Amino acid sequence: MPFSTTVSTPVAKNATAAAASAAMAKKVQAARAYAQSNNIRCAKYFAAAMSGFILLFAIFHWSRFLYSRFASRSIKNSKLMKGQVTLARLTRHVLNHPAPFFKSIGHALVVIVYLLINIVLTVTLDVDWSTQIGIAKRCGWLAFSNIAFITFLALKNTPLAYLIGYSYESLNPLHQAAGYTTIIYALLHVTLESVYFKKGHHLATLIEEENIYGIVAASAMFIILVSAITIRSMRYEIFYIVHIAMYAVLLVTVALHRPELDKKEIFAILVAAGLWGSDRVLRACRVLWYSYGNQAILTPLPYGGTRITLSRAPSRAEPGTHCFLWIPKIRLIETHPFTIANVSPSRMELVINAYDGFTSDLHEYAVKNPGVSLRASVDGPYGAIPNFAKVADKIILVAGGSGASFTFGVALDILKKLEHSTRKPTIDFIWTVREEETLSWFEKELTELQSSPHISFFLHTTRPSATSSPAQTQSPGHSTPVDSPSSPIDPEKSHEFPVTSPVASTAPTTHHATFDLDIEKKGTKHSHSTRKNPWESSISLDIAPGRPDVAGLIKDVVARSNKEDRISIAACGPASLMDTVRKTATNAISVNGPSIELHCEQFGW
Repeated sequence: MPFSTTVSTPVAKNATAAAASAAMAKKVQAARAYAQSNNIRCAKYFAAAMSGFILLFAIFHWSRFLYSRFASRSIKNSKLMKGQVTLARLTRHVLNHPAPFFKSIGHALVVIVYLLINIVLTVTLDVDWSTQIGIAKRCGWLAFSNIAFITFLALKNTPLAYLIGYSYESLNPLHQAAGYTTIIYALLHVTLESVYFKKGHHLATLIEEENIYGIVAASAMFIILVSAITIRSMRYEIFYIVHIAMYAVLLVTVALHRPELDKKEIFAILVAAGLWGSDRVLRACRVLWYSYGNQAILTPLPYGGTRITLSRAPSRAEPGTHCFLWIPKIRLIETHPFTIANVSPSRMELVINAYDGFTSDLHEYAVKNPGVSLRASVDGPYGAIPNFAKVADKIILVAGGSGASFTFGVALDILKKLEHSTRKPTIDFIWTVREEETLSWFEKELTELQSSPHISFFLHTTRPSATSSPAQTQSPGHSTPVDSPSSPIDPEKSHEFPVTSPVASTAPTTHHATFDLDIEKKGTKHSHSTRKNPWESSISLDIAPGRPDVAGLIKDVVARSNKEDRISIAACGPASLMDTVRKTATNAISVNGPSIELHCEQFGW
């Protein structure tokens, strides 16, 4: 019986191997294309999720704004609207409460939702878990996407100030959380790819030009991380320079790491660079424009204060907002943010407390050269400040130390806007300082505000002047405020002294309530006394020693209000004071009580 045999020739073997190799290469190429497609979808979903997040905040912000500004009494009394208002107040009552490591539960929830979006996009959309390269690529794509997002959050000229009512400084905590997330993704990307190449004996791939750029970018992010942890709280100026320099390095090297337009990673970096560059150019143009013919007159004030009077004010500048000050004689290449205390067509005034760095050098120069005029410029204004004159029937302004730059600015702006208005909201002005002489920082503003019958002052000093007489009886119509010489805007001024705000067992019922004022003698009660000030001034102020019962004062205003009243509470000062104000305002929100709005002016939510 015949039989046949198959003889394998070298040519046939080579052909078979080539076919298998080609099939494998095609399979690998198809897998890479599929993974690339999924990563692109991941980036698109991330952009859509962040846009949707912003849209929700915009809807909430504008619906509340339109309701408070234009809703008629019949609309407010409708069953449908009452149900929505009840739900909104209950939600705010919960979300505004403080949370560990966050200003409030609401802020914590925002960060948690942001992190959940990132985690879900990391592990879904058919990520390849069979090798490290699949998850490494996904981490890289999310790092790219987050770079664009953190850049958007950091813009000084952010559209979010108009869309959702939050300016850049209020978005800073989310910017920090997103920054840490971006760094983690970048480091994971580098680590996983290195492990993958090592296992495949392809470590030489890491020293290819594009990958070297990627390693440099990751190194820049690591430097930002280290500086944020170690330097930021001690020397903010150094941290800021490192931050900006490393971010510029990051943008360039990440773009060079993945420069191909057809792979689309670079689009996120081009968006980030475009946003950051345009913001920087716009700010530089403002500084250049307002430097023309602009002079700053420096006036030293007691206990480290400095009043700066600029001969030109930026357009749209309003008291209570802030601007970045540039005085090349003090710091040639630095600008620093400060609250606008007063503004008119011919001048703008800032009141600055000295700590270290720029503020310390500025005060020392003012002391050595009182009344000196220096070349200066400003960039701004910035800040999303509610129009209190239109949205409130009762206003409570709370400040500690130089935080009064904000509350004085707001109070003066309210009086200006109400000059030709029939609406006359009442204002309770609460301010605490350490040394009584510090009150002279705002002598002019105090004189102007005293002329209004709609303002009640609550002034306290925790270290009464040696010239002060013992407290006797409180004079009618006046009382007191809260504590600390820290500026809420400049991170240099983040230092604070301990603030306590004892809450009375029952809220005061009139402006003539007594307070636990003596820090040393807890059992002793004191009240206000009207006396001549220790500085040269004709105005007479009602000043009490010790700290006021801020919580009690707020509760008293709420208790004396009816359901139709709109109360706005604005505070500026140290963290402990802000916590007291936030907690008290949150607890006062109720379904059957007045409408309560809270605005905390500080660096961060």
